[in-house]
Amino acid sequence: MVAEHSSWEDPIYTIGVVARLAGLTARQIRYYESVGIVSPARSQGNQRLYSKAHLALLKEVRALREEDVPLEAISKLLGTEERMTE
Repeated sequence: MVAEHSSWEDPIYTIGVVARLAGLTARQIRYYESVGIVSPARSQGNQRLYSKAHLALLKEVRALREEDVPLEAISKLLGTEERMTE
């Protein structure tokens, strides 16, 4: 039997799991989505699904916010600033 390994980009985590692992609230994650910081995949039932890459990104955002870095500066650092202004 061959074990399946998820890739870095496979959407496998629900918002509750990501919130717990990233140390954020679901509300914070939904806000970061609304401003274009993160763009999760959606299941057929429209449930947000996050990858390991999303999780790493959200952990980085949390760490920068804890250092009082403004969200606009974080977006610029992450290359998502054009999505924030749309």
